[in-house]
Amino acid sequence: MHRRNVHGSDREYVHVHGDTLHRSASLQQGDPALILVKGLATKAWQSNRVKMGLALWLLGVFFMMFAPSPKSLTADMKNQFQQMIVEAADAPAYEKALRKYQNARFHADEAKVWFWRFREPHKTIVRDREKSVNELKSKLDHLDAERERKMTKAKQFVGIWSDYGMDDVRNRFWGAYDKGKMFAQQQTFYHMIMYVLSGRNEDILSTILNWVFVALANFTTGLIGSLFYFMFSLIGMIYSYQPDPFSAVAFFALGILGAASVVASYLIGVYGMVASGMYVVSKAAARNALQDEARHHIRYEQR
Repeated sequence: MHRRNVHGSDREYVHVHGDTLHRSASLQQGDPALILVKGLATKAWQSNRVKMGLALWLLGVFFMMFAPSPKSLTADMKNQFQQMIVEAADAPAYEKALRKYQNARFHADEAKVWFWRFREPHKTIVRDREKSVNELKSKLDHLDAERERKMTKAKQFVGIWSDYGMDDVRNRFWGAYDKGKMFAQQQTFYHMIMYVLSGRNEDILSTILNWVFVALANFTTGLIGSLFYFMFSLIGMIYSYQPDPFSAVAFFALGILGAASVVASYLIGVYGMVASGMYVVSKAAARNALQDEARHHIRYEQR
């Protein structure tokens, strides 16, 4: 009698465990999520718009990260450019005028006591000192414009398609990119602090998911904002090189395309990593649920 019970429980275990393995295997082989993703990817690849978008993305990434300079400079041209930059930056007259202006500004602010506009002789003293400040400011602006004119002349000499122009646009982009990431990190950190201080009684999984989605939203906002910052910075940079209209439009289009492509690559990578992690966790949870169901059924049959 005892032997028949053992054999019966073994048959139940084999039947239930085999059914569990079959359902687990069917989840892996015919996963609706994988089938949907494969179907969408196959359908998207057949679209000419998707192929065009992929080509533009590759062009943008290549321009922003790997493209060499279309315009080559000789050693003499590089030396002449360096001399022009040094001449524009080395402005003793500008430094002297700047110090005079700063001293005059401090001297004028020092005379601004309480209610100086309604008190004499403070009102007259401030008016006289402000007049001197305005004169020095006008001279400083003139020297600054002269220095900018020399810098523009030097940049125009090498051209926007030179190594210097390519390095300039990349440095501006990565500067804006780092600012966007820094903004996202700060906002996520502040959210974590406020979340902890709020004392919400939630399980660990809910807390982690909350932080993940907040981080995704912050990084998306920060990097998209960095694109707009870079766009306005790029306009000023192109103007400083004084290129012809065709070169200006082409360089602006390639610069924006390159920046958008790099940002899109980063965001797609981050979203893909999060989606993959959630998929793995959900599959593990489903597999554990099936195994728990099988063990519960076996214990129930053995009673």
